Amino acid sequence: MKKLMIILILGIVSCTPDDGDPTVFCDNSTSEFQTLYQNMISAGHTDNVTYDTEIHEYTFMLSTTKEVCEIGYQSQTGIAATPYVIEIVDNTTANTIYTGSHTFTATGTSYVTPTVAINLQAGISYTVKRIQTNWGANIGNTIGRLATTNTMSFPYTNGIMTITGSNFHQNGGPAIDFGVPYIDIIFK
Repeated sequence: MKKLMIILILGIVSCTPDDGDPTVFCDNSTSEFQTLYQNMISAGHTDNVTYDTEIHEYTFMLSTTKEVCEIGYQSQTGIAATPYVIEIVDNTTANTIYTGSHTFTATGTSYVTPTVAINLQAGISYTVKRIQTNWGANIGNTIGRLATTNTMSFPYTNGIMTITGSNFHQNGGPAIDFGVPYIDIIFK
């Protein structure tokens, strides 16, 4: 009887969801974007840190409805303590559905958790923007990591994510479809 009671208790405990940790299902070790970006590099695109404009953005669609649980970016050394604004725009309605001010490390891609839930619907066009207007006296502080080549050929697809275009603008540019900026989006 004791063994049966222990087995029953263990069964109930192991089936109970962990509601205390909202990042349980958020894994930034791999993502649709990371694989898409790496596939671009493997196909001959160059992984560069360049393009000194205040806004780096790309437009994308998902084939499955998802929730954003983390956003990844890498700061420039000269402004590592300066927040970037991350925005996500629903291009169907022209509404900004997320705006957050975040700092990122300069030594590699680091991740932040959005301050509100961001639910992205399948089949809707969205734009994710990295905005840096507080770059001090050096416009070079606005450069960022991107995949580029002389023959960009949108769309780029991996799994549920398709990147349909990009833009680098404000205080420079515009450079439409010049490359894909490394702004990682993690879904759960």
